[in-house]
Amino acid sequence: MENIGFLAHGFVIIDLVPEKDMQTARHIEENLLDEINADNSSLFCERYKCKTKDELIAVLNQVKKRLRAKGEVSYIHIEGHGSKESIKLPNDSSLPWDAVFEHFREINILCKNNLFFSSGACQSAYGFKAATITKPSPVFGMLAPEQVVVTGGVLDGYIAFYKSLIRNESLNDAFNAFADAANAKQFSLIFSQLLFKKAAYKYIKQHCMGKGRKQRLDDLLTQAMSEVDMPIKKARKLLRKELNKPQALKLSEFHSKFMMIDKYPENADRFEFDAVNFERNVKSGALEIV
Repeated sequence: MENIGFLAHGFVIIDLVPEKDMQTARHIEENLLDEINADNSSLFCERYKCKTKDELIAVLNQVKKRLRAKGEVSYIHIEGHGSKESIKLPNDSSLPWDAVFEHFREINILCKNNLFFSSGACQSAYGFKAATITKPSPVFGMLAPEQVVVTGGVLDGYIAFYKSLIRNESLNDAFNAFADAANAKQFSLIFSQLLFKKAAYKYIKQHCMGKGRKQRLDDLLTQAMSEVDMPIKKARKLLRKELNKPQALKLSEFHSKFMMIDKYPENADRFEFDAVNFERNVKSGALEIV
């Protein structure tokens, strides 16, 4: 799959479903294999039953190993139970989403921002909070529930999503198929471009405007006064001048790192960003991102 905005060579399904529950991961695997075979596709599909954190991490490390050795990019899907904070394991332990997404970040760097992650685990969309504009993006894209969801509807939705994705190689068509089979309002479909804009918007609002800007000035002033013997009025004037400078250059640097353009210059064509316009629109109130 190369013409859908990202590159993927196959599917890795991480199965964390307890034995007593409906085996959704196995059903997804079966339907994926049926579609791959019917389409005579070269895509691979592998399902890994994990009971512990160590087994889950071992699968993620295997994805990294495959990338380094063969250059093969895996589309990762996790089935199981989750919360806003963590993914639950069948042995009753759990792993924080932050830890999972750190592994995703390593994978995404190796595959040049091509990792797509999906999940049927309740509230797993909150894992994207691991994204920060000071580090590379943990995923290219993500489809996951924001709420507690019903297993049957999720299963039908993902089967429709994957079949459409394999058949048509269009994320738009795939999500439309998903929406026809499941309650799409309970899910978040988000891409690294929007992840960055959300983080950049928050950065400007919290550090470059209003009370956030004042607090930043006070923090810098305290630091400067402890390091440099300078009258407080002069220090405040210099720092205020520094804070009044446009943030476009800094935002461009953040964007280059987040989208891995600094590592892979060819990504500049995939991820365009007008930092000057973005900053202007946020500060003027013309742009709001929730």
